Formats: sequence, structure tokens, C-alpha cells
Amino acid sequence: MPKPVSSYPLMRPLVALLALGLLAACAEPTPYGPVSAFPSGREGYSTTPLERGRFRVSFQGNSATSRETVERYLLFRAAEVTVASGGDWFRLADRDIETLLRERTTTSGFDRVGLGVYSVSRGVGLTTTTTTASRRYEASANVLVFRGSKPRSDPQAYDARSVLSTLGPSVRRIGIAE
Repeated sequence: MPKPVSSYPLMRPLVALLALGLLAACAEPTPYGPVSAFPSGREGYSTTPLERGRFRVSFQGNSATSRETVERYLLFRAAEVTVASGGDWFRLADRDIETLLRERTTTSGFDRVGLGVYSVSRGVGLTTTTTTASRRYEASANVLVFRGSKPRSDPQAYDARSVLSTLGPSVRRIGIAE
């Protein structure tokens, strides 16, 4: 005689989907910090010295980080690198922003299988497939560092200390609660 199907196994896929939705809702934008500070190694800033007065700087955000925030953090990092290397102003060259798209398909559910000594019987199953897309941004640029007064006629020139003081209050640093 067949056993009645419990309503509990029918709830498992629904609970899994609800948990996944809550987890996604809890995602926060990437805070400002070095790539080495993040377990994934795919978020944060990185800096590579190329030659004297030239650095490659990048910032990657997670799927909850806006494009504007990624670009702002790149500019902030460029200003930090400029001051740390003894410069006063900088220019960004080869600036690029890349949109990284990712689709994730998850399948949840169950298939009731009963194994007997001489036969195999299958029960009724319920399977749910969900596909979600996420978008992340990565900004990068070569930072050219200069000493002295910033040229007033150059719209591509940034005063490093001015950028730090202007953008600093909007930068949410890693490990610092708001």
C-alpha cells in the first residue's frame, strides 16, 4: 500500500527559495578596501606600480555596488596613491569600466525514491529551477602622478588632496560600521 505524501517535503523547495531571496536582500555594496581583505578576491581595490609616477589602479564591486560607487572609489584610490607617492595632482589615462554579467541557475526540489529488494519505485517529485542574473562593475585606469600646482586649464587633472577631502565622507571603508 502506498504511503501518503507528507506536506513537509513539498515545503523544502519553497523554504530554500525564501532563504535564497533573504540572503540576496542582505547583500551590501562592497566597502572600500584592498582586494586582499575580501575572501572572494574579486572585490576591492588593487594598485600596481608600472614605473616612476605611473600606477595601474582598479576597483571591483559586488552585485550590490553601483557603477557610480565603483567609479568614485577608483578616483579616491587614485588620489590616495598620488599622495602616498609624493605627488600633488594626477591624471587618469586609459580609464575603463567593465560590466561583468553572471547568470546563475539553481535547481531545488526532491524526487522520492524507494528501494526494495527486487524493485525500484519512484514517487511524485517537485523540482524548481530558478535563474538569476547579477551585474558587477570593475573600473580601472592608469594614474599619472605629478608634483606642483595642478594646471587650471586641464579638465583631466585632479588635485589629489581636494579629491580626498571631497569624496572622503562618502567612502564606506571595510570594517567600519556606519
